Amino acid sequence: MEASFFGNGGHSGERGSSPRADGHSPRADGSPPHADGSPPPGARGATIHAGELEIHPVEGLALASGRALTLSVREFCLLVALARRQGTIVTREELYRAVWNGQLRAGDRSVDVYVSKLRTKLEAAMPDRRFIHTHPGFGYRFQPQPFAGAAPFPDAARAIDGQRQLSRDFHKTGAVD
Repeated sequence: MEASFFGNGGHSGERGSSPRADGHSPRADGSPPHADGSPPPGARGATIHAGELEIHPVEGLALASGRALTLSVREFCLLVALARRQGTIVTREELYRAVWNGQLRAGDRSVDVYVSKLRTKLEAAMPDRRFIHTHPGFGYRFQPQPFAGAAPFPDAARAIDGQRQLSRDFHKTGAVD
């Protein structure tokens, strides 16, 4: 069975975003699929590569180090919109237009909420990488970069946590047992 962004049995958890009764799924660019299953005009089906992340826009499939990511339809569309402009800052307005097909209203935080959800899922799948970078007042930039805070060795994170606990104990009592 091919895994896709519909990781929960074909339903994304968002209203109106589950596959249609005719078996065709919504497209990654947010436009409805054609009755014959062909991609809509303007949909670029080329696979997008960003480090260990592989995105198949027409298939609605994103792979992190070869493992399928479970993303909602909006998260997947946002990922595609950002990845297609890899390395450039994309404004919130541009992202809203690309993903929600409308104008961003004053005070609407939808883009920020979905960027946060997508960022969390990408970081969970690849903790040693950061893909989405915030540029306050400008927008977001999609570019895979190593995470400077990533532990170089698997046990290093536990050692750091242990040092933090020792430090807390010392500051509470003034000495370590």
